[in-house]
Amino acid sequence: MKALLEIFYQPGKVFESLPGRKGAWIIPMILNALLLLAITVVTPHYIGRENLMRQQLENFHLSPEATQKAMESATSPAAIYRGYLFAVIGVCIVLMIIAGALMAFGMMTSSPPKYGTMLSMVSIAYFPYYLIAACMTTLVLIASPDPTSLNASNLVGTNVGAYMDKNTVSKGLYSLLSSIDILSFAEIALLALGFSKVTRSGILGGLAAVGGLWILYVSVKMGISLLF
Repeated sequence: MKALLEIFYQPGKVFESLPGRKGAWIIPMILNALLLLAITVVTPHYIGRENLMRQQLENFHLSPEATQKAMESATSPAAIYRGYLFAVIGVCIVLMIIAGALMAFGMMTSSPPKYGTMLSMVSIAYFPYYLIAACMTTLVLIASPDPTSLNASNLVGTNVGAYMDKNTVSKGLYSLLSSIDILSFAEIALLALGFSKVTRSGILGGLAAVGGLWILYVSVKMGISLLF
């Protein structure tokens, strides 16, 4: 738990201590999952689950009958609890995938770390991101005079896409602009620092590994937005 406080003011020390620790990823991963679950619960509470579903379905251009059927299915109690479960499991899977991808880069360094060490680094590095995102999301929803009018896919507004009209901008460009995000860049810097400490590769090596993954993620997201 101490590492989760120190990550805010001495992250280098936290990351350097990880190679000698076992199971350091467990508590951060659980907390990350709980923070994402909190966002998943609080967002539809303020925006309204039907409004949220309507925003998500508007890009699919379904018929009114198909839209109504999809909304009824998505707002059922079973679907709601499945969404909570998927949020918890999903964040764990994403962290493990990121750790695995960085592990592949780590194997190219002179001091390749164990997977558990990389997973611990990724889980701890993502804790500030999820904590800040959860706090900012809650504050925006509480402070808004009309939460139902908010764009649920871009609530916090820390990226360029939040200030663009997605109806007048191409899907690919909007996806790119939405990826130019202050929180994401801060997370990239923290992951790069963590990578450099656990692999002893230097900050440039960390930026190359993490930056490469970010570029790949943005490219795939842009491709998907163009296809669907």
